[in-house]
Amino acid sequence: MLTLRLTFPWGRYYAHPWGQNPARISEAEWPPSPWRLLRAIAAAWFQENPGCEPSANLILTLEALGRELPTFVLPKVSFSRAIHYQPNFGATAKNDVALAKYKRVRHENHFVAVGDDTFVRWNLTNLDDATRATVRSLVSNLAGRITYFGRAESVCELSIENDAPTGNKEVRVAVQQDQPTRRIGPDYRDVFCPNPVDFQATDLWKRRAAEIDDSLARKHLVQDLIDAPQPLPDGSAWFSYRMPEGWPQQWVVRHAAKPRRKIRRDRVIAHFLEFSLQCRIPVPVKHTVSIAEMFRDAAIRNHRQPSFALSGHDRPDDVDGNHIHAFYLPQHDSSGQHLVKLCVQSIHGFTQREVNAMMSVGALRWAGGRFPARPILLRVEHEIPVIEPVTAWQSLTPFVPPRHWYRKKITEGRVRDSDSPERQFRVSLEEAGVETSDVAITRCELDQSTWDVCKVHLPKHVQTTDSEPDRRIGIFLRASFPRPVMLPFPAFGHSCHFGLGQFVTVDLPR
Repeated sequence: MLTLRLTFPWGRYYAHPWGQNPARISEAEWPPSPWRLLRAIAAAWFQENPGCEPSANLILTLEALGRELPTFVLPKVSFSRAIHYQPNFGATAKNDVALAKYKRVRHENHFVAVGDDTFVRWNLTNLDDATRATVRSLVSNLAGRITYFGRAESVCELSIENDAPTGNKEVRVAVQQDQPTRRIGPDYRDVFCPNPVDFQATDLWKRRAAEIDDSLARKHLVQDLIDAPQPLPDGSAWFSYRMPEGWPQQWVVRHAAKPRRKIRRDRVIAHFLEFSLQCRIPVPVKHTVSIAEMFRDAAIRNHRQPSFALSGHDRPDDVDGNHIHAFYLPQHDSSGQHLVKLCVQSIHGFTQREVNAMMSVGALRWAGGRFPARPILLRVEHEIPVIEPVTAWQSLTPFVPPRHWYRKKITEGRVRDSDSPERQFRVSLEEAGVETSDVAITRCELDQSTWDVCKVHLPKHVQTTDSEPDRRIGIFLRASFPRPVMLPFPAFGHSCHFGLGQFVTVDLPR
């Protein structure tokens, strides 16, 4: 048996029924299409193996799953839609009456607000133990690569489960004379599936009758079907699934607000988020700390309650460790001049409410409020992305030593060894549990300098006393280890939780 859990962190599943005009349908696809699910698994394999022909294990897995219609365990849902109007910039064309008729084009995006996780289960009773193990292993390896299901905004997390709820929640395909069939009735919904008697793994990405020239790029399946024309892909079919007892009265919530998910309020759902910084004017890297501070303050305001993960304050009694609350890490582009992304990560983890608070952050008005930079969520990861151990780490943003070290004598070079930036960085690594006996720490030159004057983060009680300047000298460093190591934190030193002192892997010449 193979059971997949589909979790939608945003609480929405976006998908239009296959081949139907979105403007002429009344509801989004539900239950989720097994055909889409197999395409997602195949896409994850091709993403992991770019440019490769499908492996024998992939073909085996897809055909094993495609030749059995799965059962579902569904939560309560609410059907809704979002309507958008796109400006028709060709509406003034004098030679095109059709364009001139409409100044705006209407788009409908249908979705299902889901109240909990969805389970999809295959029995795999016709397979031997070795084949079942191969199928389970391949799907388990690819599950983490699937970040959305349906439309691109339908963020999804996929995982393999050993058990799933049973009883009247199970949804099975309608059967007539021992064959799956379609039926019309209030208790049935049509689902787009692979046809168990005529499915081939390659049907997920190409037509059987397609003439392929190896010198040309292969057409996308949907475009190929439109050009053929061919209503449905090969090896696919529509079947009816009988919905749970009491459908739709007890299962469809008839209001606009999405059903509340029945989860613990303190349940951690993510450790890493990535945002794009959308702004008409590129944000200079000198605003690194300012952008991080504004995002953090807005997230804390949106949360409205004390949050250790977001602020680092109000530590729970049962939580130990340093630097386990959120790092707010603005990232610059390839030129190193402008900020384009903001990564937020925490070893402690974020709850659903904390994720919502960060997703609700509006415009970050930098440069005195003249220019708004809007953070747009790109991805949510349950675990912090793993970086492979390497022998060399280099500053992405300047490392600001925690203690003052120059005392206005930086030009004279009179700095005590115990206060030097290299020594303070070594101490920071040791406090983080990194072995530093053989590490070589040197300054690296970027933009004709090894240092930069940085704006640093000052707590509010320090800002009111004017006892510490908000500008400090940061140093660009490179740490070379005799053996590959992985740094436990993404940043070190003063204001490391606000983007300074970030270190990234670097390849040294051999």
